[in-house]
Amino acid sequence: MADLKVPRLNRVLIAGRITKDLELKYTPKGTAVVNFSVAMDKRYKDDSDQWQSSSIFLDVVAWNQQAETICKMASKGTAILVEGRIDVRSYVDQNNNNRKVFEIIADYIQTLEWKPRDGSGDNQEAPLPQEPPQSSGETTNDDVPF
Repeated sequence: MADLKVPRLNRVLIAGRITKDLELKYTPKGTAVVNFSVAMDKRYKDDSDQWQSSSIFLDVVAWNQQAETICKMASKGTAILVEGRIDVRSYVDQNNNNRKVFEIIADYIQTLEWKPRDGSGDNQEAPLPQEPPQSSGETTNDDVPF
């Protein structure tokens, strides 16, 4: 049988809301890192053909400048878009059980809304645009924008 060439593809793209306040940490070598979870809603039809919803929580890890930036721009509840790759970590817990953790290592994070963490900034609602003045229905050359 011929060797099957399988592409090495490990990409994930998720959108959801951050589930807790972000805590920026640094490794002993000074590398910035932040771990957080993203909650996403999932809708499905149950056995009685009724729509149900549930939440999925995925762990995300951001490193370096990406970690520092997201901690400045986002907090609990912020809607974000994360692009990255899935990674698996293994460890032995305190009860001597082998555990695996599946995480998304973020390559790109985009906030879908902006909320300053320190409470500064203008959080007032923007005024609604005013309706244009009523015209008489006549169009002159002065009204044409070109």
